[in-house]
Amino acid sequence: MSYAFTPLPPSRRDARTTAPLGAIAGNWRGEMTLDGTGERVPFTLLRDHSHNAAVAGRFLFFSTKDVAPTGMKLLEAANATFVALVGPYYCPRENADVLTVFEGTRSGETIEGSFYTRVQNWRNTLRSGHFSATRADSTTRAA
Repeated sequence: MSYAFTPLPPSRRDARTTAPLGAIAGNWRGEMTLDGTGERVPFTLLRDHSHNAAVAGRFLFFSTKDVAPTGMKLLEAANATFVALVGPYYCPRENADVLTVFEGTRSGETIEGSFYTRVQNWRNTLRSGHFSATRADSTTRAA
């Protein structure tokens, strides 16, 4: 009797994405400023504690007061720049599933850049603007 074993594929983690991922992983608090209106929307990026981002498909969770924590995927990363995709997630303002793309840079404990939001499977941009965030204190605080 013989058995055929299918080898497991290599891990998607490699040195090209692990270092930049580590540089922006963490807890961040920031604000998005919408073009045109100047409306400011606070947001939080929360660290994903999964040990294998290749399986989880996300490295942070994005949330606002109107958006439940939603997975954020790293699309591109270098030492100081990144492109990340949030969603799809339900947007009560649009009554539809949307995607948001963040294109930014990291300098020390700050990330900043631009973003745009589109309805899933549509090309038209609903909202765009700029964002900035700082790494949140990682110490646990008593309630």
